[in-house]
Amino acid sequence: MLVRLAVIAAALLASTGTAFAADAKRLGRYGEWESLTYTEGNAKVCYIATTAAKVTGGEKGKNSTFLIVTHRPGSKSNDEVSINATYTFKKDSSVELQVGALKHSLFTKGERAWAADPKTDKAIIATLQRGKEAILHASPAKGSDVAATFPLSGFSDALASADKACNIKR
Repeated sequence: MLVRLAVIAAALLASTGTAFAADAKRLGRYGEWESLTYTEGNAKVCYIATTAAKVTGGEKGKNSTFLIVTHRPGSKSNDEVSINATYTFKKDSSVELQVGALKHSLFTKGERAWAADPKTDKAIIATLQRGKEAILHASPAKGSDVAATFPLSGFSDALASADKACNIKR
């Protein structure tokens, strides 16, 4: 369990270039999800994250993929859905996140992908709350196309934990 938290924190640190992951405080583990918080400047940030349980494709040794939801109430930014990877996405590509029959498109930049706007973030979260697993399809800059499967067991409880820690009302 601590190894998983360390992997998530290290991946976030590597992909964002900031020191927040090293200072992250674990709020709890819920199924396959971790709920964490840290301080950015003077503002509290809360997030939930999981690693893909299964990944196929990509460059050998560089295909770890993380699904994250972040609250930054100090910036009035809540429910931001992102993908962090240990590989670079193909330039000008998009990522498809599928939950059941519903598909969501995220834009990419470097090793990260995001929804286009807050309305899409909220739609993705609603889909994640109802699903059993999410499957990501992406094209990395090197290697074959990636398919990553994220279990959604514990997603809603982890999100509730982050909501409570950052005082987010639903």
